[in-house]
Amino acid sequence: MTGAVFSSDSTSGICFNELETPSITAPSRVAPGLFPGSVLVRVHAAGANPVDAKYIIGDKLPESWMSFSARRVTGHTPGFDFSGVVVSAPEGCGYEAGDEVYGLACDPAKMAMRTLRGSFAEYCCPPLNQICKKPASLSHIEAAALPLVGTTCVQAFEEHGLKEGHRVLIIGASGGVGHVATQVASLQGAKVVGVCSGRNEEFVKKMGAEKVISYGDGDVFEKIVKEAESGGKFDIVLDCVNSADSRDQKASYLSQLLGPLKGSVINTESGSDGHNYVVLGGRSGEWATAALKRFTGVNMFKSNFELFWIKMPSCQSALETLGQLADGKGLKPKVDLEMDFSEESCRKAFDTLRGRRTAGKIVLKVVESPRKSPRKSPRKSPRKSPRKSPSGLSK
Repeated sequence: MTGAVFSSDSTSGICFNELETPSITAPSRVAPGLFPGSVLVRVHAAGANPVDAKYIIGDKLPESWMSFSARRVTGHTPGFDFSGVVVSAPEGCGYEAGDEVYGLACDPAKMAMRTLRGSFAEYCCPPLNQICKKPASLSHIEAAALPLVGTTCVQAFEEHGLKEGHRVLIIGASGGVGHVATQVASLQGAKVVGVCSGRNEEFVKKMGAEKVISYGDGDVFEKIVKEAESGGKFDIVLDCVNSADSRDQKASYLSQLLGPLKGSVINTESGSDGHNYVVLGGRSGEWATAALKRFTGVNMFKSNFELFWIKMPSCQSALETLGQLADGKGLKPKVDLEMDFSEESCRKAFDTLRGRRTAGKIVLKVVESPRKSPRKSPRKSPRKSPRKSPSGLSK
């Protein structure tokens, strides 16, 4: 099968190769990259995320270590998000051939065992606890844009006690994570205030934000304080911008909102969540603290702050929640760029993600969707039979 692999020799960090087609059975051992309890899926669409473009390790290591990260994943197939059709599945697992599913193709922990095989390929073998039936209301392209960012949002809000009526401030509300977080929070009854650029203000409102604060027009921190004074302090702040990237450090939302403005913006009253300023990226030391909490349950973050790390492989519940919100309440990710599945497109996707020039998600179309052929009216001449319509088979 054809698939993409990380390449430390390529300027874009990715190239195309012929890969071994996976299977869920093997005569004497589990096939490379696979493990018991997985299903074989024909990938129809694969979502691209910044963590893919940052060689999976992302900002968990210093920027100066990026070349090490690239070498560490060389030969691995990138891609977490996918949507596709089950080809084969273990008996009694709840899935069968022909089922449309979506989810997360791999667990980064597999990278340590040199068996990380992602969704940027014609087939993938995701574990059963990382997939779910595809929401009927979403196309494969739309569904492939949702798993990683959607699971992150659902899990983060659940862990920090999101309730109906809570006030939520989402920083970076128009981005790949932010626009989904805005929908998830608002559809669950929260009152969302989004922070984004002025050009994306209407888009964020359509996603469900009651109010939008533009960071390009006046003092954004003054606006946030005024909003907290007039509408009430925020029960949860989800910062989708913070990371170790030097470009993000300049924004300094974290230092301001957890510094001199903390008492004016964040709800610190008794009964509130003790770590309600939540970031999704940060410095290496913060990732280490997040790992400590993830694997031991011990929270060593300072008061009112936490870096949230998605919980894999236990993400099926979050995928089910996303499906319910999609089919029942209209949750829909915005696909900013839809690309064909080629080496050139994968490289362009990585370059675009690194340049951070998207409002929404990037999705690779692995299988061409069937197209209905236009129907032709039969000729009226009695001497000739009506023309048959084209077969309609896609290439």
